[in-house]
Amino acid sequence: METLDAHKVLKTVHLKPVFWTREEILFVTGHCPFPSFLHRFHLSESDSCACGEVGDPIHYATSCPLTLSWHISKPSTSLESLWYQRVLENPNSRKRIINMIKYIIDNENIMRLL
Repeated sequence: METLDAHKVLKTVHLKPVFWTREEILFVTGHCPFPSFLHRFHLSESDSCACGEVGDPIHYATSCPLTLSWHISKPSTSLESLWYQRVLENPNSRKRIINMIKYIIDNENIMRLL
C-alpha cells in the first residue's frame, strides 16, 4: 500500500484548526510504528506484521488478529481517502485508532517480524 498523504484527507485549507493527536497523525501518514514504514527506510528487514500480512495502518485497523479489539470496517480501495476522512470525523473511531496506535507502540516487539 502506498502511504496516504495527509493532503488526501484534508483536501483544502481551513481556518478552523484540526486537532489530531500524535497517534492520529501517525495513522494517517503511515509513519512509525508501522513495519511498512520501517521497511521502506531500511530500518527493518521486513514490511510484515507478526501475522504475516503487510504491516500498514489499514491492516492493523481492519484485519490484524493482534489488534482485533480496535478493528473498524475495511474500506474499498477506491474509497480509501474518504474512509480516512470518515474515520477521523467519528469520535468512536478516533478513540479506537488512538488506543490501537498506543498498543502497537507499547508492544512493537511482538507486532512485527524481526
